Amino acid sequence: MATAKNLSVLELISVAADAAILEELLLSAEFPSSVYINRETGLATTYIFAQDARAAKALLPRLRALQAEWLPLLSSPLCSITCRSLKEEDWSESWKKHFHTFKASTRLVVKPSWEEYIPLDGEKVLALDPGMCFGTGYHGTTRACLKFLDVIQSEQGGELSFLDAGCGSGILSMGARILGYAPVYAFDYDPQAVATSKENLTKAGISGVSLQVADVKDYKPPRPCRVVAANILASVLMGNAECILDFLEKGPQGSFLLLSGILSEQYCAVRERFAALGAQELTRITLDEWSSGCYLVKC
Repeated sequence: MATAKNLSVLELISVAADAAILEELLLSAEFPSSVYINRETGLATTYIFAQDARAAKALLPRLRALQAEWLPLLSSPLCSITCRSLKEEDWSESWKKHFHTFKASTRLVVKPSWEEYIPLDGEKVLALDPGMCFGTGYHGTTRACLKFLDVIQSEQGGELSFLDAGCGSGILSMGARILGYAPVYAFDYDPQAVATSKENLTKAGISGVSLQVADVKDYKPPRPCRVVAANILASVLMGNAECILDFLEKGPQGSFLLLSGILSEQYCAVRERFAALGAQELTRITLDEWSSGCYLVKC
């Protein structure tokens, strides 16, 4: 009988209210992470995956040093930072405890592959099977973008071209295709993210997404798009605003830019940066610690 694979991880325990900003801080330090929140205990568990136990142990001093730098930004000190060996099957089961079907927008329902759901009239179902680094779509930035995509497609109608800038696990590209966007393009600077997106699209049986490894300042879309979602760190958005606006289709009808991945206290600075370049804020959604905006850009 096959032996269950062990995963080497660093486990960070924090209060649930700090989960979003901790995830942002880890990403800024180039530590991609996965997190789930226990609503009963009010605690969040954040995992950083390492190549092996030795690599995990080597990262521990750096994380503890960063903890001191992060303290002023968190509402409470971290409860613990430890190295753990986690069975892959235990990880899978932990996701099943915390990931359930939810309505991401008016029409789009996100559900785990192991749950049954009968869609109501007009609903479209995005079935996910989360792995170690696959988001469930419940993060505030992802939910906001899915809501924007649904409203834009409903109001504009037809097949709208879409670019997923900084695609991560590919969930926005998946949602866009299910909602009827075409063609759909996506890129990320991280080759592993692009590989993960491709795998997730294949598992979901979704085609029609063109993926590429590229940095935001270097990416050239096959064609300008009517809708662009840039779910990227605020500093990257502000430093590459002109490049991001160049991704949009120019015309009197206007195109739509979704800016996300922004902590709420950073949002005004991002809005002002893009407003100075002609982007008009149409609406804003704040979920948890994150604010996201939908902008109209005309030629």
